[in-house]
Amino acid sequence: MASFSILIIAVLVAQLPLIGVAALLEFSRRKARVAAAPDRGASVRPASGSRGDSSRATWSAADLAEPVIEADETPFTLGVIEPERPDEVVIDAPIEQDPAVEASLPPAGEQSPASAPTRTPARIGLGLRRTRENFVARIRAVITGSAKLDDIYEGLEEALISADVGLETSLKIIQQVRMRLKNDARPEVIRDALKDEIERMLLAVERPFADSGDAPLVIIMVGVNGVGKTTTVAKLAALFKEQGSVIVAAADTFRAAAIEQLEVWCARAGVDLIKQKAGSDPAAVAFDAVKAAVARNASAVIIDTAGRLQTKVNLMEELKKIARVIGRELPGAPHETWLVLDATTGQNALSQAKVFGETTPLTGVVLAKLDGTAKGGVVVAIADRLQLPVRFVGLGEGLEDLRPFDAREFVNALFADAEDGRETTNRPYAA
Repeated sequence: MASFSILIIAVLVAQLPLIGVAALLEFSRRKARVAAAPDRGASVRPASGSRGDSSRATWSAADLAEPVIEADETPFTLGVIEPERPDEVVIDAPIEQDPAVEASLPPAGEQSPASAPTRTPARIGLGLRRTRENFVARIRAVITGSAKLDDIYEGLEEALISADVGLETSLKIIQQVRMRLKNDARPEVIRDALKDEIERMLLAVERPFADSGDAPLVIIMVGVNGVGKTTTVAKLAALFKEQGSVIVAAADTFRAAAIEQLEVWCARAGVDLIKQKAGSDPAAVAFDAVKAAVARNASAVIIDTAGRLQTKVNLMEELKKIARVIGRELPGAPHETWLVLDATTGQNALSQAKVFGETTPLTGVVLAKLDGTAKGGVVVAIADRLQLPVRFVGLGEGLEDLRPFDAREFVNALFADAEDGRETTNRPYAA
């Protein structure tokens, strides 16, 4: 038994060199695998229970089979991602977005003006489609029937009121038509007389723009919140640019993102914008714009003011201050003060105009969103009740969709048969 034990020990002793060589080879293989990890730009995580020292770490079977690679913490730079709109403005600090900003901007993916195909400006007939469909249908039903003359004129009065011409103005129009026609009940004669009376009322308040001489024409744009004033300013600037250089003043320093919104639109229109930081004095911005226009020999300055409720006395007083400041820099300025009204509000627009007119002398009205309402007859009420000319009408959301107002074109479009859509051609714009 002792001899057998001695034999086993002798065999084991003889195998020791071989075991040592095998262990050495295994150690070398493991060391090579661990050393290869940094070459892949990563660090190797020790198995749980190790002290984190790679020279003394114990490795699990999973670690030895496939080292765990952690992400390299070396900073890297992403490639520049182009915005969907080339003229998109990135705002550095987060601000509360005004709903009117998103509503005024074109949808994502829209082409820039430089690459977008030229669109035909909207016609006044298309803008009056909703008003005309209701108005013409009522007139046709009234004058083609066999009703008595008194019933015909009563029906015409209702048709005018339904188009938001207003009660007072409607009564005045019908009275003039009856005095002119006496007892003539022929449908075509009544229709033509009604058309002529409305046209006469609109033409009576038309007048040219103020003459600024060699100085830039300075226009202040006023209106309540939400009427589309800022976008109207940009559209107006694009239209005036056809006559010469234009400078826009971002004097709406109160509303969140108003300056950025106007900056985007002015970039699309290709006109210069004078601005300061939010919360600045609006009169100071207007002053800088007028001064820059005089220095650059610009043809026009359009000043965008903050939207305000007509009941806010302090804000209304701010309009007076703007007028005083720019008047000191350029005698005679502002040459025009235009009130932007939302056509969809109909007769409510008249109350706005009355209060604004008490604060600052108004010289005209710009009627926005005429294409989205059946209350287009408010144009007639504005002329009659306010004795103010409608300078421009908005017929869409594009830069080219602001059209100079033409009384004859408006009346022809209003009375055009819905089936054939007859309308006249707009007269060339001239300041």
